[in-house]
Amino acid sequence: MSEQTLPCSAFAEDSDPAATLKRVGAAVLETMFFDEAVATRCDHGWIASAPSVRLTIAGSHCGEFLLSVSPEVARSIAPAFLGIDPEEISDSQKSQVLLELANILCGSVLSQLQPDSDLMLGAPEPIELDEPVHEALHQCFLLPEGMLSVSIRMCGAD
Repeated sequence: MSEQTLPCSAFAEDSDPAATLKRVGAAVLETMFFDEAVATRCDHGWIASAPSVRLTIAGSHCGEFLLSVSPEVARSIAPAFLGIDPEEISDSQKSQVLLELANILCGSVLSQLQPDSDLMLGAPEPIELDEPVHEALHQCFLLPEGMLSVSIRMCGAD
């Protein structure tokens, strides 16, 4: 069985997956961090220096979810999420919050894009990226502290 990239229209019938990613992504970020997240034009020069996370997607569809945050966002999200002073945050806590953010964003977006699918998320894992994934549903968000990038690539069996 080979895999093929599915077009954005494969996410759900009669939907606008790009608009869903913008809406759900912004809502999750604003709820978690109490800051406005604005979908913005993508400029990916920062991604090579960004902490990034990957989750695999399996089940009725396969794929991957990628999250990258600018270094400034990486420093600010853990204290905001955990509700503690920035000076009290350990590197381990920063990493764990980034992994949890990827898990929450991926689950929230997929529950809207694929509401009737039987999908399982793999454990989030830190990775290094040079650029976002091509042939994927993609959106960048501007936060007060910097940038955040989300990419989702779904595949099906033929």
